[in-house]
Amino acid sequence: MQLREGSAERQLSLRRWQQRNLLGIAARDVLGHASVRQVGRDLTTLADATIEAALASLEPTIPFAVIGMGRFGGGELAYASDLDVIFVHDGTGGAAAEEAKRLATSLLRLVGGSTPAEGVYDIDADLRPEGKSGPLSRSLSAFETYWRDHALTWERQAMTRARLVAGDRDLGDRLLDVVEPHVWDRGLTAEEIRDIRRMKARIEAERIPPGEDPDFHLKLGRGSLSDIEFTVQLLQLQYEVKATGTLDALRALSQSDVMTVDDAAVLAEAYEFCEKVRNRWYLVNSAPGDSLPTQPESLLWLSRALDTSPSGLREDYRRVTRRARKVVERVFYGLPG
Repeated sequence: MQLREGSAERQLSLRRWQQRNLLGIAARDVLGHASVRQVGRDLTTLADATIEAALASLEPTIPFAVIGMGRFGGGELAYASDLDVIFVHDGTGGAAAEEAKRLATSLLRLVGGSTPAEGVYDIDADLRPEGKSGPLSRSLSAFETYWRDHALTWERQAMTRARLVAGDRDLGDRLLDVVEPHVWDRGLTAEEIRDIRRMKARIEAERIPPGEDPDFHLKLGRGSLSDIEFTVQLLQLQYEVKATGTLDALRALSQSDVMTVDDAAVLAEAYEFCEKVRNRWYLVNSAPGDSLPTQPESLLWLSRALDTSPSGLREDYRRVTRRARKVVERVFYGLPG
């Protein structure tokens, strides 16, 4: 896809193109022609192409690359997912830094829009070193220095799902090569394991928004998506098992004898169930939602879209997440089985 118009026209044509392709993904999903895993891959491929087209339209004058993080990097986007990214550029001096800032700022504006109605995707660059207080883009050498001297445990965890998604491929590959030994080559200390567990416990206690049902939360509930993702990433770092997406990582962990086949299957079932319901609720409701709806009419619409009943949907949630939480408590928190 080529974008050569003015900024507003580029954004409009990009959004129209993305929406046409999104309709095809949703149709295959609703008609039962795509699995949860395939929907995630299709949504990720569409986002990759959108970022690539948007960046190309800005005509970079220096090597510049976009690294996908989170579910974007893992190739497991949901309909409601935002795009977590970090930016890297090559070159030294003020001119290169200014061009990198132009590209990063313009890309965020072009893809994210000035208002939600204008945006193609919600795009988030806050996982970069130093977060909002750090520069939008760093040079390759600055990344190397940061990772050698300052990177924190949670940043290692985030980089387990890092993937080049757009821009200069040689530069992106070089960045991932630079970061790799700092992420993978030393396992986890007992204190780092405690750090990850404390972060997860804090998320459980603090992050479920008011008005969302904590007993049926698809993302942050006990045994749901966040539980599974944290468990997988902890084991990956502890035993140096590389795989970018959660489902692929579960397979790799079981194949490496880090996790039993049965435990991996329980977590995969809960992950796919929560993701399917979350995706379907987005299509039914035309808006994001991370928990089963509390209103009876809305719950009825959602359950019908999934060929079940409200009571059946709630029971399925309880069944898969209860089993997954038992695995999480034993494997992630180290509690007796």
